[in-house]
Amino acid sequence: MFEEYLQDSHEFLLNARCSSRSQDDRTAKRYYRASAFCASGAIEAFVNYIADSFARAEALTPLEIAFLSDKVLTFDKGKQVERVEFHRIDEKLRLLLDKFVPEFDFARTCWCKFLELKQLRDSLVHPRKDEDGTGIAEYDRNVSGGLSAIIEVMNSLSSGIFNKPLRKQLLDLIPEDF
Repeated sequence: MFEEYLQDSHEFLLNARCSSRSQDDRTAKRYYRASAFCASGAIEAFVNYIADSFARAEALTPLEIAFLSDKVLTFDKGKQVERVEFHRIDEKLRLLLDKFVPEFDFARTCWCKFLELKQLRDSLVHPRKDEDGTGIAEYDRNVSGGLSAIIEVMNSLSSGIFNKPLRKQLLDLIPEDF
């Protein structure tokens, strides 16, 4: 699913840029928001895929698998039970990157761009303002940088966990200006 979301995000980004060139800012913003949501969904789906793979293979500790799967292990009347507890995507990524890509530098541009996209996505999901005051240039910078960053982070994890990079078709989705 994460591959389709990356492709969708890229397509929406291209549509946003086309609408922006046509001076249709309302439509451009709509496409930028859709692109941001799809890119965010892609990284969530990728982490879920990894968590599910490790759960089936029993390759991580039960605590790590629970954390990646938005669960927590507790005890009730002497028995271990699982309950739902949502964890932030950046925390899950930090766990995976620390474990499988220990040389990953969290000061890198791609991590910062990922966090900027996450912040944009969060502001769209939980708006605090009546109207969208984000400008077209800011949308383009955040969404294209964020999509690029997400693909880079996913590629780092793929190389670290599976010993192979993402497919070229996915790497080609990195916006040309990044």
